[in-house]
Amino acid sequence: METEKLALDIAQALQQAMATPGFSVDDYLDDRDAAPFDPAWSHAHAGLQKTLEQRPEPTRQAIEKGSAALREPVFKQVMGACGSPDLAASLSDDAGLILEATLAGFSSGWIDALRRCYASHRLPCGALDA
Repeated sequence: METEKLALDIAQALQQAMATPGFSVDDYLDDRDAAPFDPAWSHAHAGLQKTLEQRPEPTRQAIEKGSAALREPVFKQVMGACGSPDLAASLSDDAGLILEATLAGFSSGWIDALRRCYASHRLPCGALDA
């Protein structure tokens, strides 16, 4: 997976959302924190964590290092664009989830749908087509 492409897709999704008349960061975050998105995200994350627990320690450390190397610039990029630490944390969490799943070989239709949202330059929310 090209981490630079994922970071760029996230930036473009944010840019498109912020250019949309009536877009509200607070409303978007409220929608993300509600069903069906939040429980689906949590379920995907829990499944990934179970997979990671089965990997050897050096593999887990390499995955965590790669994730941190992506999450930090995404967080900073989002903060610079909108000034919302909550949105920056959410989008950097998405980036970490996508990358870690890829690196761990964790298959999830929902995480694939999350990635497709960003590839289409859309901020993910609501029900994702897995």
